Amino acid sequence: MKNSFIIENLLQQKEGVRLEFIEQPNIDSIAKSITSFINTEGGDLVIGIDGKKNVLGVENAQQQSIEIQNILVESIKPTAPISIQVIPYKKKDVILISVWEGAKKPYQYKGSIYNRIGKTTKATSPDKLSQLILERKQADFHWERMPVLGAEIEDLDEVEIKKTIKSYQEYRNNTNIEDVEDFLIQVGLLQNGNITNACMLLFGKNPTRFIPQSRIRITIYPSNISGDQFLDDKIFEGNVFKNITSIFDYLEIVYGKNLLVKGLERTEKANYPVLAMREGILNAIVHRDYNSVKGFLQIAIYSDRTEISNYGALPDGITIADLKTEHSSILRNPDIAQMCFYRKYIEMLGTGTQRMIRDCKENKFKLPVWKQSDNVTTVIFPGVEHNRKDQAIDGVVNGVVNGVVNDAVKKGIIGAVNDVVNDVLIEIIKALKISEDGISINELTLNINKSHRTMQRYIQLLRTLDLIEFRGAPKTGKYYLTDEAEKNLKQ
Repeated sequence: MKNSFIIENLLQQKEGVRLEFIEQPNIDSIAKSITSFINTEGGDLVIGIDGKKNVLGVENAQQQSIEIQNILVESIKPTAPISIQVIPYKKKDVILISVWEGAKKPYQYKGSIYNRIGKTTKATSPDKLSQLILERKQADFHWERMPVLGAEIEDLDEVEIKKTIKSYQEYRNNTNIEDVEDFLIQVGLLQNGNITNACMLLFGKNPTRFIPQSRIRITIYPSNISGDQFLDDKIFEGNVFKNITSIFDYLEIVYGKNLLVKGLERTEKANYPVLAMREGILNAIVHRDYNSVKGFLQIAIYSDRTEISNYGALPDGITIADLKTEHSSILRNPDIAQMCFYRKYIEMLGTGTQRMIRDCKENKFKLPVWKQSDNVTTVIFPGVEHNRKDQAIDGVVNGVVNGVVNDAVKKGIIGAVNDVVNDVLIEIIKALKISEDGISINELTLNINKSHRTMQRYIQLLRTLDLIEFRGAPKTGKYYLTDEAEKNLKQ
């Protein structure tokens, strides 16, 4: 069952600073415990399991979880990401509440501040309160919250901000937000009139102008080793949300899909563990060390594996072995993580690596392997390879395209084509040759790194040459090689 393995893992742990089991919902005790988790190290609270780990379940769990979330979001100040999920376990429903350690301590519930001592929740002592206030002051000097010199509101992507406002208001129903600037102030991304580094990374129109180390690179190598030769090398320079969309669209093309036939039904199966890869990339984006100008995030795709390498060591107290079990989720960039949570890119807190392992198991991929060296953390997906192995098609594609183009020029069907245009035509045909289910114009634009308008011109030229055709509905259809082109490429 979905995520039942998380409950199984938690049941193997002892109650303590980061874990508590309670029999039935009691909103007051729940709110105090969750507040204490946020003020301490974060953690998980499971409702429907008693102190002896007997699974009792929760009646009307779905409705109760909604009510609990609404109360927690409204009553715990300041606002913190709180993940609540109903999980079926042993034919009963339990409610899992997960939180990160807060970045804006101290947090309070009904005017009182709580923290976690061992496996108990206690009102905060004066000494502990002073410590929490000190931690808050130190967090305000974190790199994320430093001002971006010379940046103005006009340098931000208003469309992405408004998408985030919508998600934030869905999370916190009664939030009053006057405009974009008011929202950025409320969530701490605009401080003293200054755009913060986190704000620029999340919403910048051109963030690399101010933070050049925020680039993400994807390189496809022809073999199982890196080197000067590569099949493709792309740099993504958008904000966090633009990069997430562009990268996942690109990977759909790089890995491709297999067509499965069961009886009369045809289904598609991705050639890579989608959820695990998504978690791996999001973890890298959220946890990378943006503070250093040497910082990088690189995805290297080989003929036998994929590696996601991220500048930034694991936080103190967490080892590679810990990633395979329930562990603390210590945030290097809490402001970025919170916005990703509100946008629902991060579905559950602190369980990403466990779900990566589970996804690979369920879809029969080899398990991911983590390694750390020289302040770089890398996750390796063995066997997750690109679909561009057959380089023998290069010469065939070049020959067919050149032959068709030259023949069309001689017959006066088209004018002379320069080398640059011809190379792009060849790249489009190659992309279509290795795709089994067609490619949209948006995918081609991303894959070949040309503007939408320029790509339209190339496509029209290839249609004139009868090398490609459009199939499907106007908005959802895709481009395919014509039967004649397929025939010529097989010769």
